[in-house]
Order: sequence, then structure tokens, then C-alpha cells
Amino acid sequence: MKSLLILLCLFPFLTESFRAQTVWSLKKDKDGIRVYTATADDSRFKMVKVECITAGSPEQLAVILLHAENLPGWVFATKSAYVARRLGPSEIYYYSEVNIPWPLSNRDMVIDLVVSQDPVTKIMTIHADNIDKILPEKAGKVRVTLSHAVWTVIPLPENKIKIIYSIRINPGGGIPAWMVNMFIAKAPYESFRKLTAMIPKQPYREVKLAFQKK
Repeated sequence: MKSLLILLCLFPFLTESFRAQTVWSLKKDKDGIRVYTATADDSRFKMVKVECITAGSPEQLAVILLHAENLPGWVFATKSAYVARRLGPSEIYYYSEVNIPWPLSNRDMVIDLVVSQDPVTKIMTIHADNIDKILPEKAGKVRVTLSHAVWTVIPLPENKIKIIYSIRINPGGGIPAWMVNMFIAKAPYESFRKLTAMIPKQPYREVKLAFQKK
């Protein structure tokens, strides 16, 4: 069952549903990683938010995310991922396939990932939105048609960052919403546990990206 929830951690954007009045409920608080859920007005699937503080810089996180081949190393149960098109130093289209246990079909998606940074606050924002008509659908896989996520990355003293990540997704293909919602905190926690261990390490240390303002 828990493998059905991996889609909730794929990159997946803040939309109208992530309003200020959204009531978030804490579902997991472990190893400095907090996972929250909230009920969406227009979907049976709950929204997810993750907050954590970790060692590293915004640049180090950006490099990991802009190289989609990294996804299987930390995103829970991701089978494969690659950059389908690199639009510039701060934007890519990437493809990702997620393992789903038989008899359900694997899910896949194409994501438009865009990184930007405020020149004054140095806060980095990463938007990841599913996009159509970039790659043809593949036989035996269900293409995810709704995935919206946003990362807010706040620089802190002593080479640390605070990450606030929010996502809403509909995996489609007949997966019951109650099944996904029951175990909704598992996949985000496992993914961020691996990600926070990865950020400070080589080859991402002391990375500088051309599009980011200093």
C-alpha cells in the first residue's frame, strides 16, 4: 500500500488551493522533518506540506533538482528519471516513472521545473508542474495529469537552509483516495530523509549557479 503514495512526493506547485486559510494537520515529526496534510476543496486526495531545516545551500539543492537523474536516489520508489529537455540554467522538462505494485500500472509524468531566486532576500523558489504534449504516453503506464508543487528555500546562518515544500497530485487510474490518504506521510518523510543527507555532500558542495543572484 505504501508504494501507492510515492506520487505524493514527486516534483512535482502552489495553486489556488494552497490558500492562507488552509488548515494543516501535522502527521509526522521525526529527524527534524515535519509532514503535514490538508483537505483540498476540489479533490478527494489530500494536499501535503513538508518543512525541515538542513545543512547546505540553496545552490546545492538546486543542482540536485535540476539533474533529474538524481531522483531514483532519493524520491521514494522512483524507477527512472531523466531530463527530456533543458531550456536553460534554471528550467528543465523531466520525465519520471514511479513503481506501483501489481496489479496497478506504474505512473509516469513530465514535469516543468523552474528555479528562481529573489535578488534581495536570496530566497529560492522552485516550481514543478506537470506538462502535456512533451513526450508521448507509454504503453502500460498511466500518465499523471495533475501534479503541482512548490519549494521555498530560505538561507539561514551557519550554512543551513529551511525548506518548505507543498504538493497536490492526483495519481489517476482508479487508485482509491482513501487508500492514499491513509498512508500519506510515509513517502514524503522517506524522500526528505534521503534528500537532507544528500544536500551537504559532494558533488554538490560549494556549487554556484549562473542564474542565481549573489
